[in-house]
Amino acid sequence: MAVRMFRTKVGSFQHHVRGCVAFSTERPKLVTVGIDFGCKNSRVAIIDSLVPHVVDSEIGRFTPSYVTFTQQNSYLPYKWSLQHLDPVGNCVAVGELAKRRMWRQPSDVVYNIKSLIGKQFQDPSVQEMRRRVHFSIIEGPGGEAWVGICGMEFSPVCIATAIFQKLKHIVLMDQFHDELQAVISVPAFFDELQKEHIKSAAHRAGFKLLQLIDEPIAAALSSITTEDGIVVVFGMGAGSYSVTILRVSPDRKIEIRTQFADTSVGGDQFDDKLVDFIGRQILEGHSVDIRGDIYAMKMVAEAVEQAKVELSSKPAVTVSVPSFSTSVPGPVDLNIKISRPLFEKLVKDLLGQIKVKCQSILEDAKVSTEDIKEIVLFGGMTRVPKIQGIICEVFGQNLNTKVNPEEAVVVGSAIQAALILEDEQEISDDMIPLSIGFESSKGIFTKVIPRHSTLPIKRTVKIPTWLDYGERKCIRIFFGEHVMVQHNILLGETQVINNRGSFQGCVYFELTLEVDKDYVVKVRCAGDEVPLSFPINPKDRLKENVDKAVKRALLDWTMTGTEIRARLGNLSKHTMNTLDDVLSVRKDELPEDLCKEALNALADLQKSLDGDLEMLKAKMLSAKSVESKILNWLPPSELRDSDHEDYEYRDA
Repeated sequence: MAVRMFRTKVGSFQHHVRGCVAFSTERPKLVTVGIDFGCKNSRVAIIDSLVPHVVDSEIGRFTPSYVTFTQQNSYLPYKWSLQHLDPVGNCVAVGELAKRRMWRQPSDVVYNIKSLIGKQFQDPSVQEMRRRVHFSIIEGPGGEAWVGICGMEFSPVCIATAIFQKLKHIVLMDQFHDELQAVISVPAFFDELQKEHIKSAAHRAGFKLLQLIDEPIAAALSSITTEDGIVVVFGMGAGSYSVTILRVSPDRKIEIRTQFADTSVGGDQFDDKLVDFIGRQILEGHSVDIRGDIYAMKMVAEAVEQAKVELSSKPAVTVSVPSFSTSVPGPVDLNIKISRPLFEKLVKDLLGQIKVKCQSILEDAKVSTEDIKEIVLFGGMTRVPKIQGIICEVFGQNLNTKVNPEEAVVVGSAIQAALILEDEQEISDDMIPLSIGFESSKGIFTKVIPRHSTLPIKRTVKIPTWLDYGERKCIRIFFGEHVMVQHNILLGETQVINNRGSFQGCVYFELTLEVDKDYVVKVRCAGDEVPLSFPINPKDRLKENVDKAVKRALLDWTMTGTEIRARLGNLSKHTMNTLDDVLSVRKDELPEDLCKEALNALADLQKSLDGDLEMLKAKMLSAKSVESKILNWLPPSELRDSDHEDYEYRDA
């Protein structure tokens, strides 16, 4: 259930923790965000502990870029989520609410506004768009392309402002911060006028704009692992596609060598091919022409878009819409099977255009496939297998798949925002500039004292280890931000010894880290009489070196998956130890089927430790379920006694 949070003029905000409400009058700190303003969907991401996170809206990790209007006194579910547009005084529904309205009133919902920003009404692309969409595109006061919905006229900047306001409210619901600084991505082909309109919309929505970043650069920031060489970035969304060839220098700076964009080919054109095919099938099979029925066309377009998405992972799908149009005999039920080869045949000419352009830009850049170190994809259309095949055929096989292509741009924008803020931030003498922590399993850096903590500071943590009695373990202490210790600075090491044993094979040691005002790190393990001291080198605290460490940690954020695997592996080992110990003690009294289930779960979890991460998660959850059954199992005699006691208690 959504909880509505109100921010007062004095900056008070509420923290909901376990059902209790605490009030704070402290002014919230600013937060930097990255924004991907898309034709069909928009996204917003933040940086938390130098790791980017895409913020969830009410329906997932994106917000549909759809806008409609409703009177203030009209009823709508989730009315708290509506924005107010001051110039007209009406409520603005943005996102899923607006998209749902298309099924009833398609002419009152605006989408794909990004394609109209900064364009004249007589522009050929605008006239083509007028023939495709169901809302009115009209000529504005200065000859610009405006939209007319609900009997009102609005500029594209006004509609974009509403979408940015929605994204701002999503962040506020997640972060409760007053001041938002943003980096917003724009297509590489946007001219200065279009960029100025984006800046105006962001300012009107309440964002402090740090920078506009080209989408290919943002995608590269989020994905590249190459530290020196040529990188190709291919992007394709609903309204266009682009190819960019970049040069990455050893200091991780990115330079554009050449780029190309085509606004005449995008996901919408692929949808149109499928819609035309469905229309012909309906005309031939039912003698019904749906081209003049905007409601039927909208329903078919929605079903076709979903089918296109599913064809990226399935060999065939069925486009099914029941009773969507009325013919002379009665309603038409749409059930048409589309295979992937059929889809590729229908869009063969579009795929051919893309391939020719990719080959042309490679020749113009005078780059061979051997020179290309990495290929980065962004945009939902790059999931189409045939498009990926063309990219690999033209540019080589070094395809980067570490980042979701639909989120690559927003993640890169958030990283750029964090880099800008880091560059502007001064290092204070009474704060620790980088984190201090220890090496956990497989070279993972576990932070104990986070960066920017005020000195002096002292923290104690419990470290789980699996040691036999009398066995020693070396614990190494590091200074830095990277998830892998090899990229951080080694301060020193200490040792722990298991002199008490453990029933489950897991021993917890207390590790205390303390940093004084002279930047001396004192390390103490439980039982140590005198702590070890490790001074931090003044050179490692310089602004230049701190910025390099932070930048590397940000750009290598995808390595956090290694940390997740390590933590999941530790939890799995703990579960395995628990199952093994309980079975060894209670094997004779447990039911045979429960013992067998536990042994199978134990074996499956053991096999999954070095396998696929998702499989490891599944097997670990299965083993935890069996563990709960065993620990809560009671012999029938004890169970009867327990039931009898409960019965007597209730009677008393």
